[in-house]
Amino acid sequence: MLSRLLETLIVKTVVRTHVSSKLQKAESLAKPLSKHAAYALAAYIEAFNDPLCIIQMEIRQEFEPGLYALCEIMGEHARDALYVSLDNNGKAVLKMIWKEYGKQRYVGRG
Repeated sequence: MLSRLLETLIVKTVVRTHVSSKLQKAESLAKPLSKHAAYALAAYIEAFNDPLCIIQMEIRQEFEPGLYALCEIMGEHARDALYVSLDNNGKAVLKMIWKEYGKQRYVGRG
């Protein structure tokens, strides 16, 4: 459910209100969320590396689309800042996540 929530936050939607009847522009919550995406990814990496927290393979696979959504809105500058703040194990996990994100990312060719 969390993964679907993260994916939904970056999709453009129209906010419906009962008061206003005029047409609104579809907007995404990606920009406001981008300020917090690095912290969410850091929390996942910390849990991933915690020896007392075991994340089963099925759960990790279900959570991947949400992680990729965080990577998409986070951008390379925030990724580099996060990378500097992590220990060696965290850096390895971030590299793994970013590499898999890069493989599945849409680049607009073909």
